[in-house]
Amino acid sequence: MNITKGDVQELRRRLKKTECTFGRLCGCYVNSGKQIVTKFTEQFSELEEDEYYKYLEIAKKTFSGTLGANLLELEFDRSDSGIEHQKYLLTLKDSKLANEELLDRLYEQVIEEYSYPGNYLIVVYHDVYDVPARATSGEAQEESEEIYEYILCAVCPVELSKPALGYREEENRIGARVQDWVVGAPENGFLFPAFTDRNTDIHNLLYFTKNAEMDQPDFLDHFLGCV
Repeated sequence: MNITKGDVQELRRRLKKTECTFGRLCGCYVNSGKQIVTKFTEQFSELEEDEYYKYLEIAKKTFSGTLGANLLELEFDRSDSGIEHQKYLLTLKDSKLANEELLDRLYEQVIEEYSYPGNYLIVVYHDVYDVPARATSGEAQEESEEIYEYILCAVCPVELSKPALGYREEENRIGARVQDWVVGAPENGFLFPAFTDRNTDIHNLLYFTKNAEMDQPDFLDHFLGCV
């Protein structure tokens, strides 16, 4: 059984203020020297409104693109290494991102295997989706059919804004605008476990790549343990 476009769309449709059920949000900001600048943990529902929508947009982008190109269903390698990665991700999911040691392991492995020359942000979400049953007609019913618990991870570039002129209100004049570091749309990410035929699939994950022609073999093989 393969992940379908409908599976992806069902999860993506939930990423709006009225339906989103993300619990914990965690992250790690990494500089170009592969050093951790800062880490954070938040309850998603308690984020300030502007931040809430920005993080929600990052999650949406991680579900964007075409299946088979930008979104790839990957199976865990059945070697000892692949099984170990699968067990680790299951443990991380079951911790609901409340275990700092498990999170640090995630950050360290991404930093070690992810190939990117600049600064970037690692964002991890935890969610529990009470999947409604489908009536014969295809319409959603109220009773639950499946409890789908998952983690979603996104890796976003952080780049210095371009030099520009702007209005300096305190000085009441036009002058050089202060440059700052801006988080961009995710370049890569993954969903685990996979959501296949509206069910939990612990043997696969959904991998996202913004550029289907840019490969990350070490990230896929060594960090995710997938083939």
